[in-house]
Amino acid sequence: MTQYWILFRSLTHAQRAVGLLERRGITATLTRAPKGLSPRGCGYAVIIRKRPSEALRYLDEVRIPYGQVFEKGENGEFREAIR
Repeated sequence: MTQYWILFRSLTHAQRAVGLLERRGITATLTRAPKGLSPRGCGYAVIIRKRPSEALRYLDEVRIPYGQVFEKGENGEFREAIR
């Protein structure tokens, strides 16, 4: 199943995003961002599996800043997702 990885520079923003998305009915998991995805070599990611457009719209509405969004396919490869 495809996963969507939303990158955050701040642990606090990532934690807030997980809580808000969960309350919205979107299952979200917090993890460290893989080194290859984060331009600064560190960061956090929130992983979701469904409703990525809705999740990003909601994060924009509640003004939680996030960075790039990646799609991880079943083959394990990442590609930047279109917002």
